[in-house]
Formats: sequence, structure tokens, C-alpha cells
Amino acid sequence: MSSSAIGIPSKQKPGGPHLRLTLKLIVGAALLVLAVWLGRDFGHHLPEVERWIGSHGLVGWLVFAAAVVVLTSVFFPDTVFALIAGGLFGVMGGTVLIAIGGLITAAVNFAMSRLLLRNTVRGWLSRSPRLAAIERAVNREGLRFQFLLRLTPINPVTVSYVLGATNTRFTTFIVACLGLIPTLFVEVYFGAMASHVAKVSGKVSAHSTLHTVLTIAGLIMSVALLVYMTRVARRALSGYEMAPVKPPA
Repeated sequence: MSSSAIGIPSKQKPGGPHLRLTLKLIVGAALLVLAVWLGRDFGHHLPEVERWIGSHGLVGWLVFAAAVVVLTSVFFPDTVFALIAGGLFGVMGGTVLIAIGGLITAAVNFAMSRLLLRNTVRGWLSRSPRLAAIERAVNREGLRFQFLLRLTPINPVTVSYVLGATNTRFTTFIVACLGLIPTLFVEVYFGAMASHVAKVSGKVSAHSTLHTVLTIAGLIMSVALLVYMTRVARRALSGYEMAPVKPPA
């Protein structure tokens, strides 16, 4: 099974998931520029929004998580929710919230595919060689393959629906979904950074230069690590072309 066959391009064929990762990083950078521009006029409203969200306590978190599950299940970009989570709940709170929402979404998609949409998904597989290749590899390789697949920027909802139609066990599936967290973390970080930049630009509260520099440095290191992990995952997946057939985990 070659890397290109499962939608992960080789070095000679850039594009696909690699392009999606690049676009996500461009969107994140554009968001920071926009935050600087709009922060001067609207940055002073951010503390009010944060206080309003905080006043709803757990209910606010649950409503946000429910929106993630419902909307991303119909292919609304999870990146949008990750950015919003970072802006409203900070890096740690946003990552925890979007990770929980992402795992619940994956579980729901898996269950819907296996119990209700199996024929529909099988139709997708019959029309898409790449999705069919993923199905064959998952049935053969198990947990490690699924985890590596989640580290690549292939649409996670599509993957969840496809995996629901395979023979993989739910426990294997949900453990492999932890591979989604690094990408979600970076996206949340961009949202939190945009909120920080907007506040600084709008002079809402005092922020030391050192704090801003450390925050930017943390973002740069996180992006670099994500790019590195994605490349490692793509190389590892390309090795499955000559891997021996193994029973599913």
C-alpha cells in the first residue's frame, strides 16, 4: 500500500493532506494579522465576551461541545471550532474542550457508520480508491496504522466514517483518535494567540513584552513540532507498502 494510494502524497507529489496542513497554517497566520488589525477597535470587547462565557459555567462548555459534535459530523471544519475554543477558553481549556468534543464526534461518527450508514459508506468506498485503500490497510494493520493516519491532516470525520465500515474494534479506533490532539492543540494555540494579540493591540490589559515573546515562541515551536510529526507519520505510512500482512489489533 503506497502513501499516495491512501491519500498521503509522496515527496514527488505534493498536495493533498500536505496542502491542507499548509492551508491551515496560512489561515492561522492570517487570523493573527486580522487580530492585530481588528484588535484596536474591538479588542476591548473580548473581556466582556469571556466574562459572559464564564458566567454560564459548565453549561457553556457543554453547549460548545455539542455544537462541535453536531456540526463537524456534517463536515463543518473543526479548525473553526478549535480557533474559537482557543480564543474563548485559552490554550489549555480550549485544547481539553475541543479534544473531548473531537473524541465524542469520532465515536458518534463511528457508531453511525457501523449501525446506520454502512451501506452509504460502502458506496463511498466503491467510488473512491483512496478511501477503499484506507479500509484495506486498516483491516490489515490495526492500531499503529490508525494512529499514524490521525496524525496526518486527512479530514478526521471522513476517516471516522470509513473506519466505522471496517472490521476494526471500537477500542482500537478510539485510542488511535488520540492522534488528533497535536493538530487540535496547534489550532487552539492560534486562536488563543489571536485573542492575546487583539487584547494587546486594543490595549485592553497590560501584557509584558516578555510574555508576548514567549507566547509567540511557544506557537512557533508547536507548529514546527506538528510539521515534524506529520512528516514522520507520512513516512511511516509510506512504509506499509512492503509491510507484512498482520491481523487487526
